[in-house]
Amino acid sequence: MPVYNFKQMAPVPSANELVDIVLTRTQRRTPTVVHPGYKISRIRNFYMRKIKFTQQTISERLTQMLSDFPRLSDIHPFYSDLCNTLYDRDHYKLALGQINTAKQLVDAVARDMVRMVKYG
Repeated sequence: MPVYNFKQMAPVPSANELVDIVLTRTQRRTPTVVHPGYKISRIRNFYMRKIKFTQQTISERLTQMLSDFPRLSDIHPFYSDLCNTLYDRDHYKLALGQINTAKQLVDAVARDMVRMVKYG
């Protein structure tokens, strides 16, 4: 039975906080100005880079949430029963599954948006 340290879990940000975190990080890490003289290919690359970076950041955050929360089958039975009593095992698993689905949807939307920007 692996020992799980619950104190290392990062707090889960709310939806608005997650959006703020991702957008500020995108603004800080990617170029921010498109000048009027740029060619269309350069402008498209500019926006594709922003889309990809935003997708990568959201995906990293959601993956971190999924990896921080333990699988109930991997932790000590006491903690598993406690989680089942306090939060309901099925609800817990559904919530983690929804986070995983959200991650996949973000990847799909980003892929589609990059295609739209790239090919017009």
